[in-house]
Amino acid sequence: MKEKENITYNDILNQWLDSKNNLKQQSLIHYENLIQYYLKNTIGIINIKQLKREDIENLFHKLKETNIAISTKKTLIYIIRSSLNYSYNNQYSEYIDIKNITFKLPNKTIFILSKEEQNRLENNLKQKPNIRKICILLCLYTGLRIGEVCGLKWEDIDFSNQSLTIKRTIERIKNKDKTIKTKTILIESTPKSDTSNRIIPIPDFLILLLKQFKNNDSYFLLSNKEKKYDPRLLESFYSRILKISQINPNKFHTLRHTFATRCIESKMDVKTLSEILGHSQVETTLKLYVHPSYEHKKSSLENLVKFMKNDR
Repeated sequence: MKEKENITYNDILNQWLDSKNNLKQQSLIHYENLIQYYLKNTIGIINIKQLKREDIENLFHKLKETNIAISTKKTLIYIIRSSLNYSYNNQYSEYIDIKNITFKLPNKTIFILSKEEQNRLENNLKQKPNIRKICILLCLYTGLRIGEVCGLKWEDIDFSNQSLTIKRTIERIKNKDKTIKTKTILIESTPKSDTSNRIIPIPDFLILLLKQFKNNDSYFLLSNKEKKYDPRLLESFYSRILKISQINPNKFHTLRHTFATRCIESKMDVKTLSEILGHSQVETTLKLYVHPSYEHKKSSLENLVKFMKNDR
């Protein structure tokens, strides 16, 4: 074991990770990846006793120029704050206050389907429907994440009340079991947060489509058996449908962005939308998923003019 005088911030990060016994496996791997990519060869090499607030500020200043996601930024701040508290509590270093350390991210373009593209996509999905097509439509009208729709079982669909319940998610993560030779493994876990466990109404037309494929309650919708369905397979199928629909390639998560945007455009209140998406805060919904189109902005301003005229 290293003497305390020779301990680097990397050593502290490793100890901090080892102390996180209650973390989900996928969260632990996510933290490890972020540390490896952003911290190990930057502030990680600094002796923990010499690490200063300025070093962390300089790191964030450099990251400002990169295309880093807001969620990644927040997780990095959590990792640094928590690990530094661990270091202080275990008397490896003095307390380092990183409150209010932040960095403004460059504007990130988020792709959503136009109404015309969405109509083309829906038309292709409704032709000769199969369960994969229906699940894509389900995401387009409920905002489900890809791991959530892959985790749906028939027991989660309430046909009487026309709703579904999110109880699990399927993810492919890095394999840490040396007895298994694959680089990644498919796991089933609980949703990412308490608010992600939720009940979502299902539109009438999707209930009718789902009834055609109803199967054993214990079966996953997408695999049609008890075996887990790989999200990568649904991603691949989605890409093929986009090509057929003559829509530029985009990520499956575009369906969630598109759903949220259409909800706002159709006058759904943000609180309701936030609960459907499984967000703990309305602000998250507004910042991440609501991107009104130019047409919607224009019609909103026209409505303002009409309102003012009628009031005179």
